[in-house]
Amino acid sequence: MSGGFKRSGIFGIVGVIVVAALVVVIATSTGEGQASPKTTYALIFGVIAVFLVVLFALQRGDLNRVSGADARQTSRGAAEGGRQVEDPTALGDAELWAAMAVKPIDREAIEARGAMWGSARRSQNLAMLVTLLIVLTVPSIYLLESFVPLLIGGPLIVIAALWGSIRALMPGGEMDRGYDNVSMAMAPLGLEVTERPTVSIEMREPATPRMGPVIHGALVLSGERNGRRVSVRVEGTETSHRSEVSVAEPAAPFEAKSKNLTVVSSPEGIVVQRKGGGQSDWLCDLWLAERLAGGAG
Repeated sequence: MSGGFKRSGIFGIVGVIVVAALVVVIATSTGEGQASPKTTYALIFGVIAVFLVVLFALQRGDLNRVSGADARQTSRGAAEGGRQVEDPTALGDAELWAAMAVKPIDREAIEARGAMWGSARRSQNLAMLVTLLIVLTVPSIYLLESFVPLLIGGPLIVIAALWGSIRALMPGGEMDRGYDNVSMAMAPLGLEVTERPTVSIEMREPATPRMGPVIHGALVLSGERNGRRVSVRVEGTETSHRSEVSVAEPAAPFEAKSKNLTVVSSPEGIVVQRKGGGQSDWLCDLWLAERLAGGAG
């Protein structure tokens, strides 16, 4: 899923470097000796504004392209239904989801997958709104040489950010609806959400105090597939991601490891643990665990 955002990701990294270089050039070539360098400020803020507009446009384009491809894969996969998979890495996320279905894929499940992209768009809209308010407020302070724009824009920025947090975290908000959609989308795979992480606004960095959302716990999916109990545990933060897939199928003890994957089997079952990777890589791990379980059984 993340691979579809390479265009905006590359632009963001390269663009920051280019913008920083342009700011230095503008500051050194137009700002020297000026008592009130408003022209310099205007040029610098103009460069930053253009960068942000292009970045958000590319991000929205990437989001539309990836969500459109996901919708097409979902419809095609739903029409084909569950099927034998020889190489899960050769399939897209939606195709693998549909191929691994053990129950009919109904319209509710398809719509639940689509609703997840709607949440992503609303989050992006909020980010664009907050950025717009900042872009309108900060340059105005320098260009007008007044703190009046801060008195107007500051509260608006705080209100927008707080509303976004409240909308996401309140009971029945974006987070709750998101997990409900996950549960409905995973129903064709014989799984449902049985445990949800909690999110709270806390101090995130003691060294440089900064308030923000902190995730506690993990997302757990459980159910029965092909007569076996299955559990999927997914947890992560901004800097790390890990998952664990368990299939209750007795097997001879063994253990295998790779760079970021560990497979352990025992009389209790088969467990596949992954560090890093994408949000949906656990589907490949489920395929692997069930393939091993099939061989063991």
